[in-house]
Amino acid sequence: MKNSLCGLMVMILFTSIGLSQSGWFWQNPLPQGNNLFAVFFTDANTGTAVGDYGTILRTTNGGVNWVSQSSGTTEYLNAVSFTDVNAGTAVGDFGTILRTTNGGADWVSQSSGTIHRLRAVSFTDANTGTAVGINGIILRTTNGGANWVSQSSGFDDILYAVSFTDANTGTAVGDFGRILRTTNGGTNWISQSSGVTNHLSAVYFADANTGTAVGDFGTILRTTNGGANWVSQSSGTTNSLHAVSFTDANTGTA
Repeated sequence: MKNSLCGLMVMILFTSIGLSQSGWFWQNPLPQGNNLFAVFFTDANTGTAVGDYGTILRTTNGGVNWVSQSSGTTEYLNAVSFTDVNAGTAVGDFGTILRTTNGGADWVSQSSGTIHRLRAVSFTDANTGTAVGINGIILRTTNGGANWVSQSSGFDDILYAVSFTDANTGTAVGDFGRILRTTNGGTNWISQSSGVTNHLSAVYFADANTGTAVGDFGTILRTTNGGANWVSQSSGTTNSLHAVSFTDANTGTA
């Protein structure tokens, strides 16, 4: 009788578990195991990461815990940018653009007007943002992504990264040492001489004048005059560098 009762209790327990959970769930690694391509923090605690198959993860405790968010897409997401803890934009393959105004509780698809892969996005306020990608594509919004307008880069190279310090002043980098600069919100993009032919994968400006670009074979370039001149710096490595970030004009990590 006792064994029968125990067996019945185990059966009820597993039936209850089966009914309360449906489908398949990540067991290891947690919370998921897809590749992640980009992360953006608005403060020491609040950050969002994006990656393969529409993956979006959110932390509100400095990365101690990450929670999966529903993106509504299975396209790869390559970059994300937030202007505050609530307003953010993610971009990815086939012109995918997703927007949230509530910290990722909901992500809404926006029309980019392109099917090309978008590699990077930079917002300076809740309304003003720029996305770049393959074939030299540059897209601009001034109304939070309700409309995205194509801008001419003058090239068909891949643009891997973009960094704006205000609504008007921005820099994009890409294939073959390509560096493009605008001071009028992208109405005109001017090519700058990088002095290298290596692919440049990332760029970060701490202010309108002080910027750093990184790329293949340990390439690090530095400007202190808004890109009029770029000076090569020794990285001490021949590995490719894919990201760079500064906390002020002097302190940074690649």
